[in-house]
Amino acid sequence: MTEFLLYINYRRLIRESIRAFEAAHRLGYRVAVLGQPLPPELACYVDEWRQCNPASLVSLESAVEEIRKCIQIAGVVCFTETAVEACAIVAAKLRLPGLPHACVSAVRDKSILRERTQSVSGLTHRLLQNDSDLEEFISVAGLPVIVKPVNASGSTGIYLLREPADLNVFHSTSKKIGNPSYDPTLRRETLTFLAERYIGGQEVSVEGYVCGGEVTVVGITHKLTSDPYCLEVRHIFPADLDGEMRSMIEAKTKDYVLALCLDNASFHLEGKYDGPQFALIEVAARPGGDYIASHLVPLALHYDFYENLARIAVGRAPLPPPAPQRVAGIHYVLAKQEGRLLGYRGLEAVLDHPWVEQAIVETSIGTHIVLPPSDFRLQRLIAVISTAPSQALLTKHLDWVSETITPVFALE
Repeated sequence: MTEFLLYINYRRLIRESIRAFEAAHRLGYRVAVLGQPLPPELACYVDEWRQCNPASLVSLESAVEEIRKCIQIAGVVCFTETAVEACAIVAAKLRLPGLPHACVSAVRDKSILRERTQSVSGLTHRLLQNDSDLEEFISVAGLPVIVKPVNASGSTGIYLLREPADLNVFHSTSKKIGNPSYDPTLRRETLTFLAERYIGGQEVSVEGYVCGGEVTVVGITHKLTSDPYCLEVRHIFPADLDGEMRSMIEAKTKDYVLALCLDNASFHLEGKYDGPQFALIEVAARPGGDYIASHLVPLALHYDFYENLARIAVGRAPLPPPAPQRVAGIHYVLAKQEGRLLGYRGLEAVLDHPWVEQAIVETSIGTHIVLPPSDFRLQRLIAVISTAPSQALLTKHLDWVSETITPVFALE
């Protein structure tokens, strides 16, 4: 009987899900999915599917019992934020390798993550439970500070407060983010925020795995975010770092990952380095999104992140990553005004450039664009993935992409 890899939910970016399912098939497994109905363009990559609500333990366990009668499940693959807890539960139930359930709260709740990594990071923070808590925290920590939801995803609801007037923006707009329909990963009726002392330095993410207590770092991604809402604008993999800096970040990453007791999982750890220090921002127990794991890593290393995640799911160690062959990056063109999106100027010139691998629509033409803090999802309009021989050349190229593509809006 052919063995199956079980996935719960699928990624919001369908191209990432396709890459994951193709990786399973290349390794000789078939693909089973539990969750909501699959879009047609993804369903053709799936061999078995059962509908369920992974957020409901009753629905999840019922679907698992039904599907395990029909197929032989070799591993449970966690590849999306919305299924971290569900995958841990199912892997334990099937006695397969998986993230220990005791770790789930630390990677899904940023306040718990801070508590468990305090001995390593030492970052000043406070859980905001009353309206006056933020002002009290600022009176002690000073400005600037970062305020973010403890359990949201995708850069939703992150505020950088640099001056006292920014508090009014936070208080007047943050309440709406607590609506669970606003971010599908939320389960709470209202949203709790965490305040942290702002971390200076260059932001990066570290992509890797933990298997049998051994941490494998695949690489480090250079990141560029917007100000003041910290939307991710650009990723370049691998980051151009000297050997000493890279070794320091990798060593600190292992300290953070092991402090959280992660195991049998991939991780996407975000942090900032400044001189000899590397400060943790947050950790996710799944592959990096924004096409980092699915597209940038394979383009730069000729190494399949999702294949090695599948190996971990069946109890095999990931292969060591090879040396980089080139540098890969993605740049998101941002809307700088509100209104109905009509199209773009300069897009044809960008698509014709030999370094451009792919352009991906993030927000459809015709959409009425609303900017943060009213909406955190619509500002990123189109993504361009490119490769180059070095980070310096790729940075210059992506700057050109940003300058060349101009969104066109209806006059209203």
